[in-house]
This record gives sequence, structure tokens and C-alpha cells, in this order.
Amino acid sequence: MAGRDRVKGVKRYQHPVSGIWYCYHRKTNKRIVAEWRTADFFIEVAALDAAVKAREPPPGSLGGLIKAYRESPAWDPLKPKTRFSYERVFAAIADLHEIPVTKLTRPAIFKIRDQKIYPKRGRWMANYFVTVLALLLDYATDHDWIDANPLEKKVKRIRAAKDDVPKNRPWSGEECTIVLETARPHIRVPIALAMFGGFRKEDTLTMTRAKMKDGMVTVRTSKRDVNVDIPIHPALQDALDAQEAALAKRGKPRNEVHIALNSFGEKWTESGFNSSWSKLRNRLLTAGKVSVGLTFHGLRHTLGTRLKEAGASDQEIMDILGQRSPSMAKHYSEGAEMPEKTKGLVLSINVRKNKKG
Repeated sequence: MAGRDRVKGVKRYQHPVSGIWYCYHRKTNKRIVAEWRTADFFIEVAALDAAVKAREPPPGSLGGLIKAYRESPAWDPLKPKTRFSYERVFAAIADLHEIPVTKLTRPAIFKIRDQKIYPKRGRWMANYFVTVLALLLDYATDHDWIDANPLEKKVKRIRAAKDDVPKNRPWSGEECTIVLETARPHIRVPIALAMFGGFRKEDTLTMTRAKMKDGMVTVRTSKRDVNVDIPIHPALQDALDAQEAALAKRGKPRNEVHIALNSFGEKWTESGFNSSWSKLRNRLLTAGKVSVGLTFHGLRHTLGTRLKEAGASDQEIMDILGQRSPSMAKHYSEGAEMPEKTKGLVLSINVRKNKKG
């Protein structure tokens, strides 16, 4: 296309088969339907340009800071789940994106947290908002948006009320039993992997059969990136056998790569599993067979609690759960009752540290 035929911000190309020319607005990727370079064409382009400009955050604003952070090298190495969590915070404060970053003083931030975030979105989001904002303001300080981070000094988190249900609380023994007995085979396998191995949901849905041999399951944890070996508990083996039998009965071919499979014999999608797990939990909650606060991630706390009660050290719990810090091992075993005598590790779990990935 000759230079004089170009229009700034517009992409134009000719279909190789039909020969028809198409035009798209680059920033919105919307097709321009008016005829090339006519008055209507330029009116359409101007309207799309105006829409983009209206969406652009003002210079020096919180929205501008979020945009700059997303486009910085600091954003690239973040795991998808971390990005998703940050985006939840960005969405929660969408109506504040035009606030100048210089106006985000420590008192102003606490006012936003206590009067806007906490009443509508709860304690977790209120505390996480401060965590993410502190990270953004660190970036702003490093890039000369502001002179100092008002959240550099430690912030006291909003504490749970005495009658609040702890987030990701441990499951009771009765809850573990009723869920395993009630869950259909394809849902039971991921639950059993988490219950008897302490694996995170992402790891249970992605671990492969190549990592399961000689009575052990080996997984490189997605969050801490460490290798953990866990023996296959009899209840987990029962769940695996039930899954095989159910697929055979339905005549469904099995995905030969992954361990946890949906009812069609294919690898679970996270959204698919979340839907199935939520339906099961809500049904049991409505029937009064489980209590409020039952979460999949709570199974890590369940295993940590059982291990502590069986006499495991914080280091042993740290190894089994794939944690890098002893403080997290303590966190996952909170509420455990320490026995007078060590009874041996629950489930006879042995963990060897792999020096190589």
C-alpha cells in the first residue's frame, strides 16, 4: 500500500481469495464498514479514536499506574493465577482508577479499604487490596511517580471476628468420609489426591500418569516449584480404581496422559471441575452433611493438621506439602492437637527431596 493511502491507526488488507479489501481500527480491532477514505470512513475512525481516548486513564492516575505495571517486565513472570488475583483487585477499584497516585496517602488508602472494599467484598479482599496496592506503589516509587510508598510501613490486617469461619479451614473426619462416599468417581480422584497428598487443585488436575509408579505419586508443585513424592494411600487407590471402572462401564476411552479425568475420560478443565465440585459441596451443605466453609484448598490444611497431630515436625510438614518456608508449615497445621506421644506420620507418608527437577 502506498504511503499516501495509509490512514493512521487503521489496518487495511486484501483477502487473498476473494480480493475484497478489509479495514480494521488497530486499537479496538473493530472492522470499519464505511468505504475506504470516504467522509463516513473518517467519521467512523474518529468515533473509534474517541472511544479509545475516553478509556485511557489520565496521566499520573491509579489507572495509569495499573496500566504501566501491566506493561512492565514485572508483570511478565507472574503466574496466570497471580495475575488473575491482581485483576480481581483492579476490578474491585475500577471506579477509583482516575484518582491521582499522589492522593493515595496512607489515611486515604485505609479509608478506601474500610469504607469501600470491606463492606462490599469482605475481609479477604480488603486485606488483599492493601497487599496489591503496596506492590503497585513500590513500582510507582521506583519509577518516580511518587517520592515514597505510603504502605512501606507494615499494615495491620483486618482480623477475623471470633464467629467468622476460618478461610480454607481443615475438613473434619466426618466431612472427609461423606464427601468421598458421595462424590462420583471422576470428582473423587482430584479430591483424594488433595486429601491424601496435600496437592493443590492445579496440581491434581494436571499431574500425569508418568508421575505415578511404584506406589508413589511424584509432582513438581505449581506454586513453589519443588518436587514432592507421596505414597498412594489405599483410599486414593480405591478412587482411581472406581474411576477406571466407571469409564469402562460407560465405554469411554481413557486419556492416557493425566490421572484425574472428567466423566468423558478427558483431562479436567479447571472451570469444569470447579462447577462439579461446587454442585457437590452445595448439595451436601443444603442437606446438612457438611458445614459452612468447606473449600478444596482446605484439604491442605486438613493434611497439615493430621500430620501435626501424628507428631510430624514443621520441617516434615513443609516437605510433604511442598512448602519453602517453615512459617507456612505452621500455618497449615494450625488448630492441631499435639498428642503426648508421637504416633507416626499419618498415612505413612515418606518424602524424599529431589535435587534435580
